[in-house]
Amino acid sequence: MVFKLYNKAGQAPLNLLCCDKLNSMNPTPKIFLMLLAATLIFHTTLDYMINSIEEFETVPLPPKKIKVISTNNPTIQVNAKAKESWMLVNFSSGKTHKVPETEAEKNTLNNYEWDLGFSRTKIITNGGATNPLGETGVINLGPVDFEKISTAPKKGYVEDKVSFGNLINQEFSGWYNYRTRTHNIESKNNVYIVKLAKKGFMKMRILNYYCGKKDQDCRSTMCSRQEAACLTLEYVLAENGQFPSNISKATNKILPNIN
Repeated sequence: MVFKLYNKAGQAPLNLLCCDKLNSMNPTPKIFLMLLAATLIFHTTLDYMINSIEEFETVPLPPKKIKVISTNNPTIQVNAKAKESWMLVNFSSGKTHKVPETEAEKNTLNNYEWDLGFSRTKIITNGGATNPLGETGVINLGPVDFEKISTAPKKGYVEDKVSFGNLINQEFSGWYNYRTRTHNIESKNNVYIVKLAKKGFMKMRILNYYCGKKDQDCRSTMCSRQEAACLTLEYVLAENGQFPSNISKATNKILPNIN
């Protein structure tokens, strides 16, 4: 089909070829397909980042000078080296269970008695999305004085949820700093109050991430992945919601090094 258009002076006509097929084309499907493709690319890239980020342990954060802490409170070292499994710890009884990650995905962790689970830098609790039948929750108090925390809060405990297909607890998600030059992990020494699975409470902080070295030893020399993921935890169990002062290792259960 050809249309003849004239200017105002009635001079030479302009011939415009108008294709019926082109005119009738609906741009909506094309736009929809482009948006769908962009969405798929975005999610594919995001999934890759989430799955690969464990190779570097975390998103890089500005390096901070971490205060070295010594303590007379009970400590344990949890071997969380296995990437595809969880080390479940029951702080009340001292029992531990090593379970494959697939069990967490199937919501079968209620078959065990446990409070916290560890896998590399990841920490989960026995509650929320990880185990809907569990009651464990966490409050992050930040880098406060550990000894001055005398009472467990009655409410405000955060349970696990699913984020981009992964189980997380937002209170534990930022427990460390990451140094981009040496790729090492350093605990922020935050204090956490944990509501235990068996109606009790515990205060704890993560002192160290490496098996045979201290976090600060890896600032100038890169520590290998084989040397990492042995979390040293300081913890104190509450008595009727109150944390005893001047506690000795003899009055609180000490879990053995967990292999």
